[in-house]
Amino acid sequence: MGAKRSTVAAGVLAIIAATAGCSSGGSGRTPSGYVRGDAKVLTVAYPKDWRRGPDGDAALSVQAPRQTATLSVITELGERGRPEMLEATIEAASMMNAGNYHRTGSKPIKVAGAKDALRVDFTFSGFRGTGAPGQAADVGVIGGDGTMHVVRLIWRRGGLKDDVVDDVIDSIRVR
Repeated sequence: MGAKRSTVAAGVLAIIAATAGCSSGGSGRTPSGYVRGDAKVLTVAYPKDWRRGPDGDAALSVQAPRQTATLSVITELGERGRPEMLEATIEAASMMNAGNYHRTGSKPIKVAGAKDALRVDFTFSGFRGTGAPGQAADVGVIGGDGTMHVVRLIWRRGGLKDDVVDDVIDSIRVR
């Protein structure tokens, strides 16, 4: 009987360890080697070697060296946001603007200062107008006043380490 419990306990620990690698957000901290960008209603940290990004309409837009990744914050997507609206709001823009859109995951997460938050991961084709495959993580948040916002991290598939993605998402903080 003891060996069976050990096997079950080991299985549970393996599941916990496997899910721990994918950020659920929440700390709002700035990791070492990162800087914090201000989008007025929320802030997010990104690696310090990233520079001004291509999206002039976004509240915040920065990109990685060699343009292998882009971080954008899109604010005020709707007032009186409800949790069930987050997924549809996030996916609508992604599906319309990304060729061969394929959602690879969706889960509620914690974001410092947010009433509610949802992370949607997806892949697509045509990264930055090229034929290269892309990958993305969108985090939709409902701020304290009920307004919806999206933090979008897009990268060339294989061009961004998982820990960078997790650090950026974990750093999101709503004011």
